[in-house]
Amino acid sequence: MMIKSITVLVLFFISVVIGTDVPTQVHIALAGSDKEGNPSTVAISWNTVNRTLTSTVKYGLKSAAVSRSYTSQSTGKCSSYYETFNHHVVLDTLLPSTTYYYVVGDDRAGWSSEFSFKSAPLSSEVRGNFTFAVFSDLGLVNGVPTSNYVKSISDDIVLVLHGGDVGYADDSFLHAGCVTSFCYEQTFDNYMITNEPWTSKIPYMVAPGNHEADCHDPACLMDRQRRHKLSNFTAYNGRFRMPSEESQGVMNMFYSFNYANMHIISLDTETDYPGAPEETRYVLPCGGFGDQLTWLENDLIKANSERQLRPWILAQGHHPMYTDGSVNTALQAAVEDLFFKYGVDIYFAGHEHSYERDYPVYQGVVEKQDSANFYANPQATTHLLIGGAGNDEMHNIQTPKDPALKWLGRDTDPSPKQKPMTPVSGGDSWTVVTDQGDHVGVGKVTVLDDSHLVFEYVRTITDGGEVYDSFTL
Repeated sequence: MMIKSITVLVLFFISVVIGTDVPTQVHIALAGSDKEGNPSTVAISWNTVNRTLTSTVKYGLKSAAVSRSYTSQSTGKCSSYYETFNHHVVLDTLLPSTTYYYVVGDDRAGWSSEFSFKSAPLSSEVRGNFTFAVFSDLGLVNGVPTSNYVKSISDDIVLVLHGGDVGYADDSFLHAGCVTSFCYEQTFDNYMITNEPWTSKIPYMVAPGNHEADCHDPACLMDRQRRHKLSNFTAYNGRFRMPSEESQGVMNMFYSFNYANMHIISLDTETDYPGAPEETRYVLPCGGFGDQLTWLENDLIKANSERQLRPWILAQGHHPMYTDGSVNTALQAAVEDLFFKYGVDIYFAGHEHSYERDYPVYQGVVEKQDSANFYANPQATTHLLIGGAGNDEMHNIQTPKDPALKWLGRDTDPSPKQKPMTPVSGGDSWTVVTDQGDHVGVGKVTVLDDSHLVFEYVRTITDGGEVYDSFTL
């Protein structure tokens, strides 16, 4: 009887432990590449408290509620950079433009609820009539309007580009209840859980920002293990799986991918070019990921060789090159000539918590247009700053009154090099429209065809969103 009681107790303990391994924070990204450069599959990622025996995705063309089973299964990798475990599974080659249903997890530890996504189309078959969202600087605190807005349009968009500052976990020590506690990982977890309704169904393509660099709250800086494990973009690189392997990039720092008639480049504006703001240090040492500029030119050469198939070349990065009458001279010196030489159409940026639309500009010289709302085949790159998606450094946002989301205050980032902007005489000549004053907004890009796209800047604080600015390129 004693042996039987012990056995029951052990089994109960195992079930409790296993219960903590239910997958959370599910998100997907484009992955794979067929012989024509189309993304041929997706990477599916999630988090568990403990290591599981396998990292498995079961998927198929029908919901298990209908078919009672899935027809395919893929396994992947599990790793831990701190305490919990991140899982990344790249599915086998998928049919293009097809809806798949899936669950993630492990037979022993348990499975997630069912999610779905639609695979990418073939570039040769889709030449327009699709929309994607783009923004930067979205946090857990003050991010509710944008998170809800993206969820509300998730059936109508095919991608989300997030150009850095993902969740603002490094500001967590200034959140209510976290001043004397270690909340860095918890904040990142809660950000991903909050946005799971859309990150689980739309490819969520992220770039690094300064807020991904390290954990610099007192609980980290005073703990040697945390300083080591949570520095140099470790959490950011551990949690996501971007298509750097497919594009010869590095980790989640810089990479590229194709979608329909677009080629999209995601840059690391924090490190790996001369004068980069975190090339050697943010609060803790940073950098050393690779030769980004050589990679960028090679990527652009290849993209231009395929321009008949994918005429749009777009880029995202965290730091802006042009904003508020000033120029980021280090970033300009690093990439602007490449943008111009190889015809990058739009550069999306953030970091400054506002919106700004510029005329096409090169070396500070504006390429004037006949209309402020129609750019006719410009040779120079159009710069769009979309850095006010909602975060804890935007003090005047009106959000739902949640006492757990109080902000205790920070006026500047801790790095003295975070604003390497040089004022330029007459620099405001490239600015067309701005939206400042802690309004919350995102960009929406609708590609109409091979030669026309429409950009809209949408304030998300209003239910359903309010279009504040738009133009056609």
